Amino acid sequence: MSEQNYSSHPRREGSRSSQNGDQTPRRRRKSKKKKGGALRIIGTLLLIFLTTSAFLACFGAVYIVNVILPQASMDLSSFNVDENSVMYYQDKSTGEYKELRQVLSVTNSEWVDYEDMPQYLKDAAVAIEDRRFWTHNGVDWWRTAQAVVSMFTGGDIQGGSTITQQLIKNLTDYNETTVKRKVTEIFRALYVDSHYEKDDILELYLNVIPLGSGCEGVGAAAEKYFGKSVSDLTLAECASLIGITNNPSKYGPYSTAQVENSEGEMWNAVQWNKYRQEVILGQMLEQGKISQEEYDEAVAQELVFVGTNSESGQSSSDIYSWYEEQVITDVMKDLQEEYDYSSQYVSQMLANGGLRIYTCVDPEVQAAAEAIYYDRSNLNYTSSKSGQQLQSAITIIDNSTGDIAGLVGRIGEKTINRGTNLATGALRQPGSSIKPLTAYGPAMEMGLLSPISVLADYPYQVMGGKAWPVNVDGRYRGQVTVTEALQWSYNTVAVRTVAMVTPAKAYEFATQRFHLQLESGRMVNGEMKSDIDLSPLSMGGLTDGVTTRQMANAFAVFPENGIYREARTYTKVEDSQGNVILDNTREDEVAVKESTAYYMNTMLQNVVQNGGGSEARISGMTVAGKTGTTDSKFDRWFVGYTPYYTAAVWVGYEYNERVPASNNPAAQLWKKVMTPIHEGLENKSFDKPSGLVQVSYCKDCGGLATTACQYDPRGNRVASGYVMQEDAPSTVCTCHSLEEGSNSLVRVCVDDPVLDENGEPIGSYHLAGPYCPEVSIRTYAYLNLDRESVGGAWAEDSQYFYSNLPNVGVCTVHNGETVLPPEGGETTDPDDPSDPNNPDPPDGGGETTDPGEEGSQEGGGESSHPETVTRSTR
Repeated sequence: MSEQNYSSHPRREGSRSSQNGDQTPRRRRKSKKKKGGALRIIGTLLLIFLTTSAFLACFGAVYIVNVILPQASMDLSSFNVDENSVMYYQDKSTGEYKELRQVLSVTNSEWVDYEDMPQYLKDAAVAIEDRRFWTHNGVDWWRTAQAVVSMFTGGDIQGGSTITQQLIKNLTDYNETTVKRKVTEIFRALYVDSHYEKDDILELYLNVIPLGSGCEGVGAAAEKYFGKSVSDLTLAECASLIGITNNPSKYGPYSTAQVENSEGEMWNAVQWNKYRQEVILGQMLEQGKISQEEYDEAVAQELVFVGTNSESGQSSSDIYSWYEEQVITDVMKDLQEEYDYSSQYVSQMLANGGLRIYTCVDPEVQAAAEAIYYDRSNLNYTSSKSGQQLQSAITIIDNSTGDIAGLVGRIGEKTINRGTNLATGALRQPGSSIKPLTAYGPAMEMGLLSPISVLADYPYQVMGGKAWPVNVDGRYRGQVTVTEALQWSYNTVAVRTVAMVTPAKAYEFATQRFHLQLESGRMVNGEMKSDIDLSPLSMGGLTDGVTTRQMANAFAVFPENGIYREARTYTKVEDSQGNVILDNTREDEVAVKESTAYYMNTMLQNVVQNGGGSEARISGMTVAGKTGTTDSKFDRWFVGYTPYYTAAVWVGYEYNERVPASNNPAAQLWKKVMTPIHEGLENKSFDKPSGLVQVSYCKDCGGLATTACQYDPRGNRVASGYVMQEDAPSTVCTCHSLEEGSNSLVRVCVDDPVLDENGEPIGSYHLAGPYCPEVSIRTYAYLNLDRESVGGAWAEDSQYFYSNLPNVGVCTVHNGETVLPPEGGETTDPDDPSDPNNPDPPDGGGETTDPGEEGSQEGGGESSHPETVTRSTR
């Protein structure tokens, strides 16, 4: 029904008819549209692919040009080594270089010329390692393609290396398993193959391949395993040697390793060597290098190895000095960095490369250091806890050259080579010896302080509920000059100084000016550690530590007027033809100004003359320096210098334990070594910059001294010193005053001293009362200072603060009864400086001293530690 109604309806029928009539063309148009769209998509994808490929090709080309090609060239001309290397020293009297000693072989190597190698040996290497060696251009593209496919299918990128590529890896230590390494290796191989003959490449390869038991190259291995020269090896022996290089620990005949074979049996190295030998012989037979008869004969031959892997002991003549050993270490490091050589090949170069190494050693200085350090009695401590012997190390720099003149890495006779050198290889905490480099030197360079500046020896803040920091003796003196703070190594003042400089700037000085290798920040056991902080930079508790070489190099800046020169052990290295292959010339750097160096020289000289470094004094010689002790007493330091030499000494146990010495054994060793070195040298002072002015200043506030500074209850507080004009005080003392009504002028009775809890006078007196006779009265200018309490700490000068006087009380001796003056006594006029009962002001406001002169004393001429002042009863 519905179908009839639908078909008979004229409009619907006509409409359907017209739709039917247009159906085919429309479908065709639609079909064409689909086809055209698909083509456009394919074209777009193709365009994208081509564009991307072009972009990647351009990027790859740029990368190859800028990154790969600069590393592709290699000079193999200097690799033929067959001559002993020699170290030289310069004779100070003539300036000529003389032989110091020949370099011993670190590894066992012996150069063999190509024509002296059996053809069997060459064929064995080519057959198993690179069968197309003679025909390819340094790269076996078929094997390389296989390696690439393996990489993209989840396999190993390694494989496909030709003898040329293996030679490059042996020479350069460039063994990263990365695409960049493989690409660089390929371009290097292409370069080498195009610039050198195949014979030369194979000769060098066979002379540097590792063959186990310390043997590098076939020459040493032939002697080691078969007791004969390479030219006398049989086919069987040649295949045996070549088999080792694939895995010396597995195939080296003297290896102690045992490895399971495919049938589950444990084979030793000799069995595995025989297995590998037969594999190589089979390849030689298959490739037509040998006949069946030669193969059978070689397989049947018994391999007789002539020795064992035991190493003979070294004779005393084979033992390097600590200095010589450091020269080798430095040269090896620099050769690797300069030429990208491998450590293996550099060892061969040093042993047999005919190198000429010009060292900086001073034989007399080195001998003086060894005479003390090789004698164990000079530091004869043994730990009762662990049995360790106390150790020490020293580095000595010649100030005139900036070079290392002497170096010893341990106490006791040196009996082995390549042992741990504690002078250059041990990072130890420097303690307070770091203060000149991170606190006072930077502060003076920045113009924040001078030697006569005054800061508070008082806690900086509360940390962990306690006043921090504390001094080693647990005392706080109060107002002190920077010179005195360094003289007695007050931690409080060092912390305030670093805070003034800022830790970031102090770190910058330490690392960029003085070239200490400090830590900017890293995670250690889940905790972030950084040396950019108040505590490590002011008191030397570093994340890692420093070496004696670093510390001596840094301190040498001061006697050299602010110039930093990297301390060297050698100046240059020549090859056997006289060509310079390492030029160790360095440029001088201005670390600090001359005025800063002068300030530090005078202050550090005072440390030795009058302070904690007195054990390092050398009779008749100007000495400056700084001690260092860590909180745990694990490390003791003395870093000191004269106008001639700078030396850093560390003392401690190799594995941390408390050093069993109440004094400073580092300073004692420093003196023992440096005294004979300076015998016969004329004493002289450190250089002075122009622009110095003499000033008289108050030791309690640092301002220009006034008459009132002479009336301090402790005595005359005026000192005199030399500073640069720009560092001279611009204001007068504000903490002492003789004006009537000032918060400073006080009358006390000397007949009634203030006593401590033991009944002993503390140096202060009760206030004068109405009945005190004038003969017993003194007028003092107390300190017009106040100090905010930090953690309840007490500073010893606080009893002389005017604000604390009410706690002292009035005289109780004179209570109204008649008290006669002492026999011969006279009344006192406190306003008359000429009165003998008043403090005598020195002419010109105090004794003038120049801390740069021998025997002079900065900061008022105090020649010993200030007397202990006990807090008064309040």
